[in-house]
Amino acid sequence: MSMYIEGRRAVVEALRSRVPGKVVLLADNIGEAAIINEIERLAAAAKVAVRRASKRQLDERSERGVHQGVIFEIREHRATPVQELLARMAGRQDCLVLALDHITDPGNLGAIARSAEVLGVSALLLPQRRTAMVNAAAYKASAGALAWMPIVRGNLSQELERFKKEGFWVVGADAGAPDLAWNAPLEGRLVVVVGSEGEGLSRLVKERCDMMVSLPTSGKVDSLNVAQAATVIAYEWNRRIALRGK
Repeated sequence: MSMYIEGRRAVVEALRSRVPGKVVLLADNIGEAAIINEIERLAAAAKVAVRRASKRQLDERSERGVHQGVIFEIREHRATPVQELLARMAGRQDCLVLALDHITDPGNLGAIARSAEVLGVSALLLPQRRTAMVNAAAYKASAGALAWMPIVRGNLSQELERFKKEGFWVVGADAGAPDLAWNAPLEGRLVVVVGSEGEGLSRLVKERCDMMVSLPTSGKVDSLNVAQAATVIAYEWNRRIALRGK
């Protein structure tokens, strides 16, 4: 099954990380911009074919109509087995995994992946059902970061128990939690779970959490977008590590 990554920067990042691909389609009139030359060079290095296509052909493959004259046809995203991820993190003092409980908007998935990659998050943990797909819209929103981010899929409550057995604390982010994130022990080996903006964390996932935290607000809007909240918590985790190193 094929998927399409669209947008110049997203395609560059996908090619750099050697996402398994079939062909890069470039608009007939795309010109000689530096980033187009880079796409052609990276595609050649990855042994991915480059072909010219009409605007109509690109539009037919585009999910969002913002392909910028570039579409990369790739194979379906391969999830990382949880055993493989845990083996990579074995013995590490500081690891952060972001678990997404029923985040169904691919834009939010992509935005979270972008922040996660920038901030050194080890992986995203997604449920098997009621979750956004790793598709062209998510790749676009991530600015290509999804090409670098390991994603584990499974039964979320069961996987959280597995991580706890491997020495991780599970922290749930909930706007109604009385304990502020600033006061919680957000360091070391953590799985932070964020939920959908409409429903929050599901009951079974809440039961698996060792603690629940919230972010302080002072405006008239009572909560952040889920991608913003995940970013703030990941930054706080990084800050704790930096302070410990001083």
